[in-house]
Amino acid sequence: MTDTNDNQKLTIIEDVACTLCGCVCDDLRIGVRDNNIQSLENTCQLAEDWLWKQNERLASVCKVGSDDSTLEDAVAKSFELIQQSKNPLIYGLSSSSTPGQRAACHLADRIGAVIDTSASTCHAPSIMAVQRLGESTSSLGEIKNRSDLVIFWGSNPVQSHPRHLERYSNDPNGEFLDAQDRDRYLIVVDTVRTETAELADLFIQIEPDSDFEVLWALRSLVQGKQPVGEIIGGVPNDVLTDLAGRMINCQHGAIFFGLGLASGTLPHLNVEALLSLATDLHQHTRFVVRRMRRYGDVAGADSVLCWQTGYPFSVNLNRDYPRYNPGEYSAGDMLARHEPDLAILIGSDGLQKLPAAAINWLANIPTIALLHEDSELPFEPTVKIPVATYGVNLPGTAYRMDETPIPLRAYLETDLPSDEEVLKQLIELVMTK
Repeated sequence: MTDTNDNQKLTIIEDVACTLCGCVCDDLRIGVRDNNIQSLENTCQLAEDWLWKQNERLASVCKVGSDDSTLEDAVAKSFELIQQSKNPLIYGLSSSSTPGQRAACHLADRIGAVIDTSASTCHAPSIMAVQRLGESTSSLGEIKNRSDLVIFWGSNPVQSHPRHLERYSNDPNGEFLDAQDRDRYLIVVDTVRTETAELADLFIQIEPDSDFEVLWALRSLVQGKQPVGEIIGGVPNDVLTDLAGRMINCQHGAIFFGLGLASGTLPHLNVEALLSLATDLHQHTRFVVRRMRRYGDVAGADSVLCWQTGYPFSVNLNRDYPRYNPGEYSAGDMLARHEPDLAILIGSDGLQKLPAAAINWLANIPTIALLHEDSELPFEPTVKIPVATYGVNLPGTAYRMDETPIPLRAYLETDLPSDEEVLKQLIELVMTK
């Protein structure tokens, strides 16, 4: 739709999807005039700050070292670095989209690289647990419409996913629920009282690193067995008994868990305990478990890697077939061990979570950085190629945290290439020379 004001046309783009976090909210309304954002509706504070910054960005140029470069010369230098490399690493992909992620997999296959996503520094333990046990899951829409009991475990969505409660898990009316009549009961389990805990109907504070013990106590109670001890993980037995009763007696329950659960010592065992609890609850009711994915399209990166290689992250292709081994082929661990001699970074998501030893090694080896946004890297890349941003400058697809594909719309024009275009140029050079 368009509005006219002082002979300048304001274009309102509706149903815009935001890729700043795993919610991928797709109901934004953005007003654009003269290739600048003029108005925003339905945004959270995180998205609003990020979107307004789109107007402040200056024309970006490629860099080879500290010198400005043309795209052609930057690609040529990147190809030269690839030719000299014996153990390249491709990392990132969470701010990309399906076309760019697919091209990255193709390039990794052609040059025998290890390819990894930001999942290896985030929900890797959760993925490993799901691979061992499977998961009881659903779309966010089903949770919105059916879940009368919602639990956040080790997650603070008020900060990390500001519109999650509003759109999916607490505030909205569902097909079978009336939020105004409080048909939905919200529980937060965490080691500290968070902003989300302040909004909850019930907050249960557990001791740090006691998730496993608390979850196994709940499993015992759900199975009709009394756990040993009056206090487990800092929680009185009667509180856990009440929680188990609420789980058993709800019509449809959902647990969202974050890195508060999927971190620490042997975090995959914590997630396995939670997945097993959901399985136990199916003897009584319907219960689902969902990861609170942080980055906008990390779920899409996992999906594309699975589609292309059979594995979701930390995949080694240097023997002409995929090998999967988290830890051995995870970007942070490999860089800390000084194994890669070239890093191709697609986006900057996840870099802040790499260990210091990994960042130090990145500063000592050739790096090619395809950046979707103006980012301050903790090192100077050998080649820097600015690329257009999906969902702002380019259409594409992002996968919401529940693996639902969401179409992305472009609303600001740019002369920058997509990461897919740059990667395809590199692939063509690799295949022809």
